[in-house]
Amino acid sequence: MILIGVTGGIGSGKSVVCSQFEKFGIQVFYADQVAKKIPRLYPEILDEVSDEFGEQTVLRSTKTLNTEKIAEIVFFDKQKLHQLNTIIHPFVFRELNRWTSTITKDTRYAIVEAALIFESGMDELVDYVLGITADEKIRIQRVLERDNLSVEQITARIKNQITVEELEQFSDFLLKNNGTISDLFTTVSFYHTLFLTLQKRNETL
Repeated sequence: MILIGVTGGIGSGKSVVCSQFEKFGIQVFYADQVAKKIPRLYPEILDEVSDEFGEQTVLRSTKTLNTEKIAEIVFFDKQKLHQLNTIIHPFVFRELNRWTSTITKDTRYAIVEAALIFESGMDELVDYVLGITADEKIRIQRVLERDNLSVEQITARIKNQITVEELEQFSDFLLKNNGTISDLFTTVSFYHTLFLTLQKRNETL
């Protein structure tokens, strides 16, 4: 089975792209969603996060992570973001391995969706990467309509992520997601057909 990584910055629409692949019956591992569940699945990381960020800062009275406070910290501080990811990503990788082990052997390809696929080293666990891009104005508007964030907060998050130039350099394939859902489905249909023809690149998987 081939693993295709799908990545892109905030507001690029990578999750929507993946939902279009699911219409073709393709299974998707949503790494960002799994990362949010890690503190519940692996409560032992609470001590590590508390040591790094300060217990009074990031732990609620219920001994659960204050994810909103953590997000406020890390999206304005690349070093803190890196430290948080260093704690969480090994557990996400563990969940990815568990997920891939459940997929039937006759599956031609599956998708791993992750915002930080290059930063986390997850690109080494997949065979190819599809990078999703969109114009910055479109990205900001999408996030404004979706999340309770200001333009300043969105812009800060964009600056804290991999640049479009780096994404284009590191990705094997690119999809510009500026159009309608209908346009997107047409493009995803093309890539679905293409991915069915690819040979496995990473023989260690």
